[in-house]
Amino acid sequence: MKKIGFIPAFLVLALASCTVQVTPRENLVKKALKYVGTPYKYGGESPSEGFDCSGFVYYVYKSIGYNIPRSTEEQLKAGRKVMRGFKKGDLLFFKFNGKLHVGIFIGNHHMLHSSPKKGVVVENLNKYWKKHFYRGVRIL
Repeated sequence: MKKIGFIPAFLVLALASCTVQVTPRENLVKKALKYVGTPYKYGGESPSEGFDCSGFVYYVYKSIGYNIPRSTEEQLKAGRKVMRGFKKGDLLFFKFNGKLHVGIFIGNHHMLHSSPKKGVVVENLNKYWKKHFYRGVRIL
């Protein structure tokens, strides 16, 4: 192993003060991914009881210090409307037979949501989801 000689004090101080800043969006996605596999429960809003779609979104946002509404309908009104150019952490709303469903965009054409059949999962935003897309909402 090769030894490194003298390191100037200013370089040591500069390196010691370097920290990697994690954005709220990245923090949200990182926290949300921890719950993959949590079962679905209608009305659920915690990992111990399970999540419904809006309960999952509510819980994850709350875990990073953002107090957003609990219901899907109120979450739809909580931020700024976006229809394309989604960023990590944006909420994606879908309509199925007049009912709303919400997920969290995590990048690369994927979202994280609590599915009634599968629990919390990562989904590719394929044609099926695009067909039912209603609106995006940016909170962060």
